[in-house]
Amino acid sequence: MKHVKAVIIKLIAIILIAWIILSLIWNIPLMDAVIGGAIVSVMIYVIGDLLVLRKIGNIVATVVDMGGALAILWSYLYLSLGESYFLESLAASAGIAVFEWFFHSWLLKKRIVPDERSMK
Repeated sequence: MKHVKAVIIKLIAIILIAWIILSLIWNIPLMDAVIGGAIVSVMIYVIGDLLVLRKIGNIVATVVDMGGALAILWSYLYLSLGESYFLESLAASAGIAVFEWFFHSWLLKKRIVPDERSMK
């Protein structure tokens, strides 16, 4: 149940970030921003939060999340809209990375994701 709450928080935050940066600032269609944000949320929760954060820490997990968000958004927007939106994807992934830094701290503080580095 604790992971469900974390995923919902992450999903809402990343969709809002994608909406603000991609739709309001860069005029990318709302549905593409929402779908892209939803895909990013689930993918980077599994990779960055459940795998990397617990073993390596916040800095590396944030970088991995930003890189993953960039790759996913750039690919999705290219496949969906038929054009390269690298700069737009980079801006959105930077905004997501700022959120992720604080989100990771919250995950570790609430012990939703255990810090395996301190268990040795």
